[in-house]
Amino acid sequence: MTDMGEKRKALRRNRSFATLLLIFAAVIFVATRAVPEPGFYVQLIGTAAEAAIIGGLADWFAVTALFRHPLGIPIPHTALIPSRKDEIALSFGNFIRDRFLDPALLTSRLRRENRALELAEWLDSPSTANFLAERLVEFLPHLLNGTKDAEVQNFMRKLFQEGVRRADLAGTADQILQHYVEDGRHMDIVDALAATLKPSLRALKQPIIEKIGEQTGRFFPSYFDRKVGKGLLDGAQQWLEAVQDTESDDRRQLDEWIRERFAEFRVSPDYAALLKDAQKALVSNPALLHSLGATWDDIKRALLDDNASPAPRTGVVIAGIVRAAGRLLKDSPTMQVYLNQAIERVVVDYIAPWRVQIGSYIVDVVQSWDGPQIAETIELQVGSDLQYIRINGTVVGALIGSALFLLGAGFPLLFP
Repeated sequence: MTDMGEKRKALRRNRSFATLLLIFAAVIFVATRAVPEPGFYVQLIGTAAEAAIIGGLADWFAVTALFRHPLGIPIPHTALIPSRKDEIALSFGNFIRDRFLDPALLTSRLRRENRALELAEWLDSPSTANFLAERLVEFLPHLLNGTKDAEVQNFMRKLFQEGVRRADLAGTADQILQHYVEDGRHMDIVDALAATLKPSLRALKQPIIEKIGEQTGRFFPSYFDRKVGKGLLDGAQQWLEAVQDTESDDRRQLDEWIRERFAEFRVSPDYAALLKDAQKALVSNPALLHSLGATWDDIKRALLDDNASPAPRTGVVIAGIVRAAGRLLKDSPTMQVYLNQAIERVVVDYIAPWRVQIGSYIVDVVQSWDGPQIAETIELQVGSDLQYIRINGTVVGALIGSALFLLGAGFPLLFP
């Protein structure tokens, strides 16, 4: 049974009990009046029943008058909720505006708890992660199949082009290269090149000597060809080994030469033009732009294939990401502070300034409702508890009636 069904059932049950209690008091009252010569206890019970009827009827009238006219009679100041729904709506809207959306109150309430930590713990729970993963896995095919591939590919290309075009890649590249050289990491490239060239020189030693012989001509002795070639290759080999030695002068001189040439190149017009041309080439590169479209096709196909499998890995990955995000947030007090501040800014700076409009919206919505419908809705929510007012009125009335009867009976004895 739904929540509304349970409330309707509870309302009927409590209303019937209150009515039966009132009827029981009325039956007792009539029965005591039918006794020809009532004794003390019969009079006491009759007086209690009479007071119970009065209390029960009074509270029945009060409870009923909130929602409708008692017995359908248009008595003034009854059916308060449907007849005064506009005033109630205005009061409710103002209450929400002034007591719920007040900036100082919101700030105090938000700072009372660590909302970011609560969010982190919620995300790190298996039930939350699985729930979010399942919802996203269910929604993913609708999202992917509802998109037009050509438009998505075109959007990705334009997004990439605009991003690269607007980014200061030249300045960024210059800073990266500057820090790279200042930190001496350019020598790592030198070491890598030297390590690559040394075995290549050994493997190409004989072909190089033969090429040198071809250039010197047939009148130059071959002995000198081999001597010159071997000297050149041995010198190059020794120099490569020397520049790999961190303590050698050759390495220090090469390092200084690279730094000087880079400093000269940075201030030359060709350097800035080179970086700009590289940025333009990156934006308009057909192969790169085509690969973006192909990447989308591959991603979409892989996601759809995985989603159709009996145990989609996408759900496992999403659940892992959700829990990882929760753990990272839980283990990072700094991020919690940033997130709490962001939540506070969103609520206080963006929602609270609209509190007048929000209150007016609530007023307009409630005022547009049908009066009897509002009364029925509210009665369904709180009417079950209000029936206890009738029950208590009947019982308390009986007790008060008994007390007054006993007081009246004992008064002559106390004050003869």
